This record gives sequence, structure tokens and C-alpha cells, in this order.
Amino acid sequence: MKDYNYSRFAKYYDIVELRALKSYGNINNFLDKLFKKNKVKSVLDITCGTGAQVISLAKKGYDVTASDLCKEMLDIAKEKAKKNKLNIRFHQGDIRTAKYGKFDAVIAIFNSIGHLNKKDFEKAIRTVSNNLKEEGLFIFDIFNLDFMKSGGFRHHEYIDIAMEHKGKKYVRFNKNKIDFKKGIIKINQQVCIQEGFDKPIKFKEDWDYQIYSSDELKKLLEKNGFKVLEFFDHKIKKFDKKKSVSIYTVARKIK
Repeated sequence: MKDYNYSRFAKYYDIVELRALKSYGNINNFLDKLFKKNKVKSVLDITCGTGAQVISLAKKGYDVTASDLCKEMLDIAKEKAKKNKLNIRFHQGDIRTAKYGKFDAVIAIFNSIGHLNKKDFEKAIRTVSNNLKEEGLFIFDIFNLDFMKSGGFRHHEYIDIAMEHKGKKYVRFNKNKIDFKKGIIKINQQVCIQEGFDKPIKFKEDWDYQIYSSDELKKLLEKNGFKVLEFFDHKIKKFDKKKSVSIYTVARKIK
């Protein structure tokens, strides 16, 4: 599958993605409640990006290790940790092969697994297992294929972000197609950033994204030694196969 080049866009990621994704604070609160309930102390964020989860978790007192494939995203996360005087261990690594120890929980948030084809996702599940203690938790999210099949996917061109931040305007255009049989979204995206009347900076990317139904995820996880404890939607509410945009999965290592 063709992948996204995060290194080019890293310094704008928090502005375009996190400011637009207003619910990510809810996700961090959900993780905290879930971890307290399950007596989680040590956490590995195996796709940490710019640190949206690890900074919050470290501030709450968890023993945090963070990993990401993209150096530029990782550098931003490191700078945030330094600014907040947080002791987070950072590694540049691949979710399919990373090995950092044994943790109470491993997380991969913001649709990170979508960058993997199905074969590589199974490798990643086994790698996560190798990084977990017995009965450790694996929490991740991905777009819901059943929702897309029910009419929740737009094939036409559209603008999903139009905002202003510190004197700069940000607009993102999308033109996407989906192969429902394979569960792959082909994303064509352009972000324009303009300050005043200056010439806009433009980022153009096209990449593939693997998505799943909740039934597929359950089978893949059970096949690789996990039991699904619960599915949630992107608002951390009760999951609905046809109506939930995303699937937030909470799974436990059982072997």
C-alpha cells in the first residue's frame, strides 16, 4: 500500500489534525479511566506521533515509553516532553518489529494501524503481544468499514478543514475512493496554508488506508492471542456497527 509522508507535514500536524479533532481530549480521559480500572502503570504508545497521548499520560503519572516510525513527528513529541519536564523514553521504531520490554498496556491511536496492510497488521498484533505483560491491554482505533458500506463514505470532493490559527489560514481538500471488497480507502488530499496575502504553501499527498469491520478485528485479534473486551465509537460511546464512524478496540492478551 502507498503510505503517507508524515515527515513533510509534521510541523503542521498538531494545528491541522489535533485542533480539528476536538474529541482527542476525551480519548485521553478515557484511557486514564480504563487504565485506572485495570491497574495499568506502564504504557507503550507504539505509534506516538507528536505525543497527543503520551504527554497527557505522563502528566497523570504513568510510566510512559513512546515510539514512532517518523523522526520528525517524534522530534516534536520529544520537545513537548522536554518543555513539560516529563520523563518519557522515546524510540524511533516500527510497529511491526519494535521490542522495548513488557508493559501493562500498548496503545496505537488516531487510525495508525490503517497504514498497514492486513498481513503487516497481523505482524503488528504479534509485536504488540511481545511488548505486553500477561493479560496486558491493547487499545487502538480504526475507521469502521461497516459504517462506510452503509453510506457513511463520501466519494466526491469536499473540504473537511477550514480554519485560522495565529494569522494563518488552513484549508484541506479531500478526494477519496474506497474499494469496499478490499476495505482500502485511496486518499487524495491537499492542504493549503496561507499567511495574509502571501503565496499559499501547498502539501499534496495520496495514500492508501486499510480499514476493518468490527467482526474482522475480532477474528484477527483472537487468531493472534487476544480477546476483545469491548468496542467503542470515536466519542467513546456504545459502538454501533452501522452508525459508528470509528472502532475503538480494547483487547486483552490471553496467550
